[in-house]
Formats: sequence, C-alpha cells, structure tokens
Amino acid sequence: MGLTNQEMERNYYMINSPKLLFVVLELHKRGYEKLHIVPALAPSGMAWRCTFVSEMYKSVRATEWFEEFARAEREINYTIEELTDWFERDHSDFLESCRGRNTDYLLCFRGMLNQLEKGELPYALAEYFYETEFWGTTKQKKIRTLPDENRFYSYL
Repeated sequence: MGLTNQEMERNYYMINSPKLLFVVLELHKRGYEKLHIVPALAPSGMAWRCTFVSEMYKSVRATEWFEEFARAEREINYTIEELTDWFERDHSDFLESCRGRNTDYLLCFRGMLNQLEKGELPYALAEYFYETEFWGTTKQKKIRTLPDENRFYSYL
C-alpha cells in the first residue's frame, strides 16, 4: 500500500523533528535540568541535528537516536512521554550526568520553545552561522540564549 497524496504533501521531517525538543522538556521535568541541547543545521542545510550535552561535558547525538522513530514518510504516533521513556532507558548513564537543578537553563529553554512556531526548529550553528548570544531558527528568527551557552558547541 503506497502513500496517499495528502501524506506525500506533508513534510513529516518538520512535523517529527520538533518532537525531540519536547522530549528534552519532559526530561527536564523528570529532574534532568542539567541537560542542554546544541541544535545545528547540516552543511547542506537539508538536515537538522540536535546533540544533548550535560554540564559534565558528556554528549549524545540525539537525532541519530531519534531517527529510529522519525521515519520521513509517517508522523510519529508515540507520545512524548513514551519517547522520553525510551530515551531514558537507552541513555541512563548519560542522563545521570544531567540530573540536578538548573533554573536559568530551564527558563531559557522553555522561553525558546514558546517562541517557536509549528514546524520551526532552532539552530546554534550552521555552515555560515555562528553566534554566541542567540540561536537562529528555520523561520529566520533570533532567539536569545544564555551568555555562556557556546561552551557546549564543540560537542557536535
């Protein structure tokens, strides 16, 4: 059975990818507030990458893990809680380095999410983009970050 015309017209990549940001929000709610993200655009500009980094400078290439769920031809039908449960199970050692309070980052991250529109993704780095005070978005917005957030950028 092939894809319907409606399914072919939908951009599932842009529907599914933002869900990874909500997995981060759920992880923060579960006590992993020291989890930071470093979102980036691939040099081609055709792919979005997101690395999770702890304040202890450990990292996980989250988009590689997420690709298991985010097939290009279908919308993810798992809940954010289910996806978070899987990430927590698959990366428990990494998450232990993220446990603890970080109110400043938590507020900054939630503020970033509130500024994004449906299907919009943030990025800290791209081929011709490197800023230390804000992130760009796929809809040409600027979102202010914490002053020292660029210390995590080398973990891509």
